[in-house]
Amino acid sequence: MGTPAPLEASLRTRLAASSASAEHQTEAGIQRVRGWCLVLALVQTALYPGQFWYLAWGAMAVLFLSWVWIRWALQPEAGTSTAMVGIVAMASDSIVVIMIMANLMASSDDPIQLLPLALAVEAAVRWGRVGGVAGGVAGGLLLTGWSFGTHVRNDLDFSPGYACFRFFVVVLLASIVGNAVREMRQQRRAAEAVFQASRDLMVTFSLDGAVVSANPACEAVLGFTTEELESRDRSFLLDGEDGRGSVGLLAHTDGPQRVVRRVQHKDGHLVWIELDLVPDIAAGLVYAIGRDVSDRSRTESELRHRVDHDGLTGAWNRHALVAYLHRMLNRGYLPGLVFIDLDRFKEINDLHGHLAGDEVIIGLAERLADAAGHEGSVARYAGDEFCIVVDDADDLEEVAERTRRAFDAPFTIPGAELAVTGSVGSARSRSGDTPESLVHRADQAMYQVKKATRVASGS
Repeated sequence: MGTPAPLEASLRTRLAASSASAEHQTEAGIQRVRGWCLVLALVQTALYPGQFWYLAWGAMAVLFLSWVWIRWALQPEAGTSTAMVGIVAMASDSIVVIMIMANLMASSDDPIQLLPLALAVEAAVRWGRVGGVAGGVAGGLLLTGWSFGTHVRNDLDFSPGYACFRFFVVVLLASIVGNAVREMRQQRRAAEAVFQASRDLMVTFSLDGAVVSANPACEAVLGFTTEELESRDRSFLLDGEDGRGSVGLLAHTDGPQRVVRRVQHKDGHLVWIELDLVPDIAAGLVYAIGRDVSDRSRTESELRHRVDHDGLTGAWNRHALVAYLHRMLNRGYLPGLVFIDLDRFKEINDLHGHLAGDEVIIGLAERLADAAGHEGSVARYAGDEFCIVVDDADDLEEVAERTRRAFDAPFTIPGAELAVTGSVGSARSRSGDTPESLVHRADQAMYQVKKATRVASGS
C-alpha cells in the first residue's frame, strides 16, 4: 500500500523545511566567518593599504555593506531566499578579492594570492561539488591572472607550467572540499529523512538535560509537539514514580543501553516506552530513540497475571503460592499459613448448579481477601481449597480468626441465600521447612478441625 496523500504531503513539507533550515544554518556559519574576515581585512588595510588606498578602502566598503545586508537578509522576517543570499555574498566577495589583489601587485610572493583559494572553498562549502569545481576554476583563473600580471608588472620571468600547476591545485582542493560537503549533506538528508519520517520517537538532549531536537513522532507517541518539547528538558522522559532513578538513567554515559520506561502522556495517561539511549560524549549529547510498547507491556502483564492468578477469583493460584513461600523461606523468613476448605461444596454444585458454586467460590475469595487484610495474601490452592500466607507469624491467629468469621453471613446466589461453612487450619513455619511441608501441616490442621466438627455434629 502507498503512503496516504496527506501524510506524504506533510512529510514532504517537513523535509523541505528541514533542508531550508540546514541551508540557512550553513549560510549563517559562512556569515560568521565573513565577519571575522572583515575584522582582519580592516586591520590589514589600516596597517598596509597597498598601492591605491581607494581600492583598499573601497573593497572594505563593499565587504562591510554586503555583510550588513546579509545579516539582515538572514533574519526570518526579511523573507530573503538562501539562494539569493549566497549569490550576493559570492558576488560581493569576488569583487572584494579582485579589488584587493589588484591593489597588491608589488610582489609575486604576496600571501594575498591565497584569497582565490579561500573564495573557491567558500563556493564549495555553499554549493557542494558543483560549487567546488566552478569556484576552483574561477579561483584558479583569478590566481593565474594575478600571477601573470604581477610577473609582467615587475619584469619577472613567468612560468606557464608552474602557473598551470597552481591552477589545478586550486581546482583540486576546491573539488575535494566540495565532494566532502556533498557527501556530508547527503548523509544529513538521509538522517533527516529517517528523523522526520520515523514512527519512533527521536529526541536529542544535552548532557545537562536540555532538549536539542525532537521529531514529529513525539506528538503521535506522547502528545507533545516538537516546539513544546524543544522548550523543555528531559523530564518528559522520566517515570513520575521514580524520577530520581530516571534522571540517573538518562544521564548515564557509559555506553548505549535499552530500557523500558513508564512516561506520562500530555493528556495524563501513562505510556510504556522502550528507549534506546546512545550517548555521544564528544558532542556532549545523548540520543534517545523510543517506541510505544504499551500494548506489548499490557499483554505481557496480562499473561504474567494469568500465569500467577486463578482465572475465576483473581487470587493467586497454587503455583504462585508455592513460589512465594519458596522465596520467603529461602530468605530466612518464617511465615504462617491458613488453610481453608469448604464443607460439602459438592452438595452446593449438585443442588444449585455449578454457576451457583462459582458464585460461592468468588464470594469466599473476596471475604478471605478482607480477612487477610494487610497481613496476608490469598491463594486458591485447589477447587474449594484456599490458603492465606501470613508474612508475620505473630499475626497468624488474628488472621485465622477473621477467616473463621468469613462464614458467619450467608452467601447470596441467584434466587437464594446459602449458609456455607468451612474448616480452617493453620501452621507456623519452622526452620528447614519447605513450601510443601508447611502446606501439609496447615492442611492436616484443617483436616483435624473438619474431623472434630463432623464428630460433634454426629455426621
